[in-house]
Amino acid sequence: MSTTIVTLTTDWGYADFFAGSVKGKLLSYIPGVQVVDITHAIPQYQIIRATFVVKHSCFDFPAGTIHIIDLCSSQSTEHPFIAVECEGHFFICTDNGLPAAVFGSKPYKAVVIDGIRLDTPSQNFAARDLFCKVAALLAQGTPLDELGFPLDELCPSTPLVTSTYDNYIKVHVAYVDSYGNCYLNITLDEFEAFRQGRRFEMLVHEFRISKIVHSYIEMDNSSPLRVPLMLTLSSTGYLELAMAYANASELCNLQTNETFVVKFF
Repeated sequence: MSTTIVTLTTDWGYADFFAGSVKGKLLSYIPGVQVVDITHAIPQYQIIRATFVVKHSCFDFPAGTIHIIDLCSSQSTEHPFIAVECEGHFFICTDNGLPAAVFGSKPYKAVVIDGIRLDTPSQNFAARDLFCKVAALLAQGTPLDELGFPLDELCPSTPLVTSTYDNYIKVHVAYVDSYGNCYLNITLDEFEAFRQGRRFEMLVHEFRISKIVHSYIEMDNSSPLRVPLMLTLSSTGYLELAMAYANASELCNLQTNETFVVKFF
């Protein structure tokens, strides 16, 4: 019998009892379960950041893994609690735009969770009182169709869209990691497809960037500043702004959602 893996991605932080309580329920419901914390440090209610984390971590787990995502989990008619199967993975979360952004064009099957009795009259801790039960049913082999009624279309996301023009594009900072590296909302392949071999210039505050480097320690000698800002390729396939041995977000005052223009010539 294979071990059930359940991951947790939340905005709970580490100071409260929430993570411990949910892990206790999972251990009670699913014998031998392996619970993996992806993170509990998502800034509260920041769906865009959570989307980036889930999209670039959950699919690295083995097929059959169950992913609990608790962020903005207040159920409503427009944003119900759902269970989704995508590429052999199961996701238990709220239909609040995050699932649509994570799955993109990937085929999926989704149901609105229904008919599962809660042990408490409170509906304010769905991850513990509902999501853990759904995870246990999935671990037992319960078909998705038996967990609720079909959901044909997910709530649309509001992604950071790359705007393209003849000679320039607008890109956004989609995610900032704990090292201060700023991930842009464009992959290297997308960038090169638009670039078509042309030179480029990207102005980021006082920095002018004109090449993509492949390592954090590959300095841009053309920069007059002592600690240059670099455009490099992240492990996710997306381009990122970074500094060697320094926090680019703090030193350059870079924030999520900030927009920059890349000119081609």
